[in-house]
Amino acid sequence: MKTTLSSNTKTSPEIVGVDIGGTKIAAGYLDQDGRPVPLGTAPTTPFDGHANVRALEALLSDPQVAGAPVLAVSVATTFDHDGALRDPRGWFGWQGKVLADVLTTRDRSAFVYADAAAGAVGEYAKGAGKAYGHLLYITVGTGVSHSFLVNGKPLNGAHNAAYFSGYTPQARCDRPACDFPHVESICSGPGIARAFSGPQARDARPVMTAAEDGDPGAVAIVNHAAWHLGALIASLVLMYDPDCVVIGGGLGSGAHVYRSQAIDIAREVISVQHGKLLPIIPAALGSMSPWVGAAEMARHELEMGTPTRAEALPDTAGAR
Repeated sequence: MKTTLSSNTKTSPEIVGVDIGGTKIAAGYLDQDGRPVPLGTAPTTPFDGHANVRALEALLSDPQVAGAPVLAVSVATTFDHDGALRDPRGWFGWQGKVLADVLTTRDRSAFVYADAAAGAVGEYAKGAGKAYGHLLYITVGTGVSHSFLVNGKPLNGAHNAAYFSGYTPQARCDRPACDFPHVESICSGPGIARAFSGPQARDARPVMTAAEDGDPGAVAIVNHAAWHLGALIASLVLMYDPDCVVIGGGLGSGAHVYRSQAIDIAREVISVQHGKLLPIIPAALGSMSPWVGAAEMARHELEMGTPTRAEALPDTAGAR
């Protein structure tokens, strides 16, 4: 199958974007005016790749996008230069597999990108980062990561893994016994939830609600997480020297008080004046940023003439 981007006026999209996150899979497409149109979400099934493929295919069966020849996927892990997913915990059920091959069929080509890079590109192309040539995107949700763009191009790193800010050691704070493996374990949704409700909790929304209602324990947890997130933002600003910071992810773009506290702390901690004055803003696309960015990245690859995986499938290949 030769996949090209047409210039006709048909209403069905050629590219469908999908974001595979730690808790949910979301899909959507860009309409003829470039506006994001969400299709829906499905829960991510931990450690079960077959279940996650079925959930994805169910979203793609929507009549609005059925038959689209290109699938652009954002996934919340990184992959090596051959496209094999690292997914060190095996959370998605595709560890070591080339997800683009798993999702490519005879009638559909799949492109796969790291979610932090896709989210950054989404905000650069269609969201809050459109005016900025040096854009730092930080995503806070099930995990914490970042991507730095120069004129819309992500800095990927030598090992295709320049996103792991959430795995850096936490900064010093005045809380007794603040001893966590890394920043993500404090600032992510599951980290906040575990601190409030125990080791099996993953949903931070009850904590945010309790904090807004004045629960002292919840307030202390959110304040602590916001301090560490602010310190991380400050460190990234000092390292990358961006002209804008966009905070995305389900928690980063949705929890207003948490994000605002983190931004205030970042401005206090940043030690250079031009850094203190940077715009630090929520993602305009919210949780849609990664699938929008994946669609934009796939479109760019196709326009540049990148061969599709579907073209290399044998004639006996069928839909999976």
